[in-house]
Amino acid sequence: MITDITSRAEYEAILNILPGKVLDLVASRIHQVEEIVLDKGQNLRLKIDGLRIEYPLEVDDDDLKYIAGKVGKFRGDGRRGLSGTLHRISAGFDEKHLVDKITVRVARAIMGVAEPLRPYIEQARGIAVVGPPAVGKTTLLRDIARIRAEVLSSGLLIIDSSNEITGDGDVPHPMMKRIRRFKVAGPEYQAEILKLAIRNHGPEEVLMDEVGYNGDVPLLVSAANWGVSVIATMHGSIIRDVLENPPLVPMMGVSVDERTGGYVRRARPVFNTAIEVHGKGQYLVHTNLSAAIDELVGGGNPEGIKVGRWPEIPEFQKAS
Repeated sequence: MITDITSRAEYEAILNILPGKVLDLVASRIHQVEEIVLDKGQNLRLKIDGLRIEYPLEVDDDDLKYIAGKVGKFRGDGRRGLSGTLHRISAGFDEKHLVDKITVRVARAIMGVAEPLRPYIEQARGIAVVGPPAVGKTTLLRDIARIRAEVLSSGLLIIDSSNEITGDGDVPHPMMKRIRRFKVAGPEYQAEILKLAIRNHGPEEVLMDEVGYNGDVPLLVSAANWGVSVIATMHGSIIRDVLENPPLVPMMGVSVDERTGGYVRRARPVFNTAIEVHGKGQYLVHTNLSAAIDELVGGGNPEGIKVGRWPEIPEFQKAS
């Protein structure tokens, strides 16, 4: 069963940072709001239950200063969390390095989204979670972490860049209470923290969000060769997109064939399982990632196993 365990205090934490005109608009529906988008001189925009809606309320300097003053100094990656919550506040800056836009992402602690995938999660030796932005990868990753912690206990370490997975503050979010986490101040420090965690704390498995852009790929490849399994999210709609993203290719065990110019698999992937996130509650699982990659580089299209709430295809469409 999927359960939202987000507390009232977590929702109040968001309401407490909002200027009056925004607060008046969202207070009664904060349980439905996913994003609050504030760009200086433009109308306020909300994302509610997947729909983006624009309101005739112009965002001004005072609105941005109010939020920035409430959340405190943004980190080098332009992000900030709220202690005890999973929420994320992201800032954009003008040429004078003054805040001219803010995105408030209202995160929820959702338990059970990974339960339909439990048999694959429990048996996996490394999982690649693939999906485009805002499709629910991090929400799924948290629940995967919960299940893997049941299997490995303290053998699972989370490398938490910007505290996206376990939340801000000195203590992980209650949903992540069984997790060992290593906080990372910003993405640029991710590789160094990963190296120290593997070298000094002997994990059986490491779990990370959004890998491939901060020097972490060689370390993850080495970790897999040392017997440490890896769970990580990567941007892309399907596995083929990962193969077409050069920073991520080494984790797929693939390199360029100098003779043909195409890809060839020369090693085992870092992961043995891949989960494509196609929508909320819609997953395509590849339980043998090596075979799926071999099929892809050979020009094929691996089918995978559909899990979750996939719409039925009408018979006339199947026939065509």
